[in-house]
Amino acid sequence: MSPKGRIFLAFGILALFGVGVSVVIIAIGGGFYAPISSFLHPPTQADLWTVGENIHPGTILNYSLTRLGSHSSPWSSLGGHTSLINAIVRMYFVRSEGNAWSVMLNVNNGTTTKSITVLLSKQQLTNAGPINKDFISFYEPIESSLLEIRDISLQPNYLAIGAEWNSLTVGPIGSTISARIVAQEKIQTAAGTLDTSVLGYTIGSNASRIWLSHNIPLPVKAEVYNAQNELQYKYSLINLKAS
Repeated sequence: MSPKGRIFLAFGILALFGVGVSVVIIAIGGGFYAPISSFLHPPTQADLWTVGENIHPGTILNYSLTRLGSHSSPWSSLGGHTSLINAIVRMYFVRSEGNAWSVMLNVNNGTTTKSITVLLSKQQLTNAGPINKDFISFYEPIESSLLEIRDISLQPNYLAIGAEWNSLTVGPIGSTISARIVAQEKIQTAAGTLDTSVLGYTIGSNASRIWLSHNIPLPVKAEVYNAQNELQYKYSLINLKAS
């Protein structure tokens, strides 16, 4: 090879190395720790998921929900000691009120039906108003299961395998574990067949899994366990009505 050819080859290798390093830095900076084969296709803005995205006046989400009273997840904002077993939860986003949604919650627990209107912020669907004390025993199980995703996804997060969402400290010695996207699955629900990304973490020996789908404002399915391998809650989307 001529001296000029060797110079061009050297520049070409350095250029490729520079691009590769840039891609890795961008990916890691965005909380993306995928296998090396994915670095050439890092996630983009289109791969982000945000709590409460794509809600409009008239949006309705119906879920089946079981949440056990022994719930002790590190993510829980309220905890509580009440249970909902095989309950049907309906969330009807009635209208926009400034920076909040007016949401009609209906809970059918088999023998009891309760309804209330609450205010949830448009950012993160956090509580934007007081909860009637007569509804607390129904609302706590919902907040510490179906709405617990608010404590895990504190910002827009990537729906890409390897993307880290949050970390938590567990156990007496303060071990740290990560919640990250571990798989992409097509699942069958009562709401239909959905393409999902699976958010996972393991505290005991049973893996906790939460299934999310683009353009659906809350997870479509979850099975969450505590350090004693006890089921804490599970839920699944029954149907969704977009406005």
